[in-house]
Amino acid sequence: MWKMSSKNLSARQMKTQANYNLVLNKSIELFNEQGYDQTTITDISRATGLSNGSIYHLFKGKDDILRQIYSTRINVSLGLTNDLTEKVMDPYRYLLQFMLDTQELWLSAGPMLLINKYRWVTSRTMMGCSPIQREELLAFISLAQKRGTISNKSDPASLVELLFTVQRGILYGWTSRDDFDIRQYSKLFWPPIITELIKGNLSLGENESLHS
Repeated sequence: MWKMSSKNLSARQMKTQANYNLVLNKSIELFNEQGYDQTTITDISRATGLSNGSIYHLFKGKDDILRQIYSTRINVSLGLTNDLTEKVMDPYRYLLQFMLDTQELWLSAGPMLLINKYRWVTSRTMMGCSPIQREELLAFISLAQKRGTISNKSDPASLVELLFTVQRGILYGWTSRDDFDIRQYSKLFWPPIITELIKGNLSLGENESLHS
């Protein structure tokens, strides 16, 4: 994955990184327009102007392109743990923004990525969310519970699972219904869910855990 700072790259490395990003961007377009299974490396070659060989030099194949889209566009930090001690004093604001931001990542990649996530996800606990974002959210809720700004009726890991389960439902509504306005549903669902979670009214029961 090419994520070095541009000032540390040679001209050749910068061209390689540009080609890498070009393939990802054009593949997102093609996978969403044509379908993942219907898109070939030759299609991607035509869309990018790169030869098949150049694409295979950057990626092992089409599945690898899909995985790299996930790794670079979804499984990324949203900065929730930056200035963590300050943020946990206002958990509603930052939890709401975090859930909306994770949703926007999926929207920017398009429905094809969510529909095809089974191709790279192997652990049930990682389905529908980013491991990096899971850790960020877990750290946030854990500290907020210690500071008393989020109820500690449920363990942090179970609350993380609850939030990502709701997110999966919203995202799958988006992929399965033409009339589903995902941003409108998010504005409707997330504020009360997060409010009640913070108060402890959306808990799994005292000391209950999904991971026990």
